[in-house]
Amino acid sequence: MTEPRDPEVAVYEMWAEHDPAVSPPAVVWHVVAKDDATASLCGRFLEPSQRVVPAADGTGAEVPDRYCDPCLVTVREALAAGNR
Repeated sequence: MTEPRDPEVAVYEMWAEHDPAVSPPAVVWHVVAKDDATASLCGRFLEPSQRVVPAADGTGAEVPDRYCDPCLVTVREALAAGNR
């Protein structure tokens, strides 16, 4: 028998968009709460029209994808707090 899910546990998903800070354009991944995808955990407003869906096989990437450090720090802190 499985335990019921804790309603306080947040579920996250990844959101990719073009990173305007680099040239040639690269993809940066943000973390968003699944129940509110209007802003990333770092506070960046996310516009659905700017969302990028990279090719699953990695083709077309000129430079490696990046991950938003502030988003990942927030996830790490939430996981650490949940383990206490």
